[in-house]
Formats: sequence, C-alpha cells, structure tokens
Amino acid sequence: MNEKTRAQFELIRTITATLARGSARAWLFGGWGLDARIGRITRDHGDIEFWVARDSARNVQRLLADAGAVVMDTQPPVESTEYTRDGIWFSTAYFDRQPDGSSIQIGGRFEDWVLPPDSFPDDPVELEGLPVLAMSVAGMLAMKEQFPRLRNGRPWRDKDVADIELLQTMLGDR
Repeated sequence: MNEKTRAQFELIRTITATLARGSARAWLFGGWGLDARIGRITRDHGDIEFWVARDSARNVQRLLADAGAVVMDTQPPVESTEYTRDGIWFSTAYFDRQPDGSSIQIGGRFEDWVLPPDSFPDDPVELEGLPVLAMSVAGMLAMKEQFPRLRNGRPWRDKDVADIELLQTMLGDR
C-alpha cells in the first residue's frame, strides 16, 4: 500500500468514527466500496466516495466540517458535496428512498439512476479490520451497469468493465 492509499484509509477511519459519534451514516462506494466488500485493499484509489441519505446531508456536512474537513463549493448541492482534509479529497453523494421502498433514486443530473432497495445495508463489513458501511454488491453492480445509459453517463472505462465482472462473480451471476 502506498502512502496516499494509507492516508486515504486513515481518513476513512476518521470519517467513520466521526459519523458514528454523530449518529450519522454513510456508505462507501466506488473502488473503496468494492474493497470494503472484498474485505481488503486491492489497489490504489484516486478518491473516496460515500453515499448519504439526502435527509441527513446537512448533519453529515456539519459533522465532517467540525472534524476538520473543508467543504468545497464545487458540485450541485442536490447531488453531492466535495471535501478536503489534510490534502485528501473525498465526497458525499445523496440518495432518496422511494416512499414505498421499491427503489432508491439520485437527484440532479443523475435522476434517471435507479438503485435496488437493498443498496444501503445496515450491517457493516470489515475493510482491513475496520468496520465500515459499504454499498451492497447489487447496488454497485446496478450503478456500473446503468452508467453508460444515463442521460449524463459516459462509456465504461477498462476498470469499470473489470469491476462489473468482479461484482457479477461476487453475486454469483457468472
């Protein structure tokens, strides 16, 4: 593990502890979320991404700012918030559960993204021994599979294709 990855992992530890003390929840996704589902760090990561329920977004922002994160005004507030802390960039993206519990939707430019209802499980997983909440395998797979077809999506990158194959294997779809 290189120094940047080690620093990101320590920031995940800090964020997780900060939010737990404030009774707030956030689920890792992207590369760190996949690593959390695997249980170990498998590669270096460019960023740290968390999903947060939209109705707790303000509380999460306050908790993170109180813990030393700098809130950046770089994203549409309906979609996400970017932060830096000790030179490390991370973000929180926001979701809404449908009132009937049938699905989860994202707002803003990605309102056509629909995630399965089990995308944000209550039980933590362990990433290198650290208990963290992580987006479900089914949720991450739905995100990846839909992305190129979204109104504001883009084509898959090589790492997306590899992640999709791994997520399908983890679900037993392959």
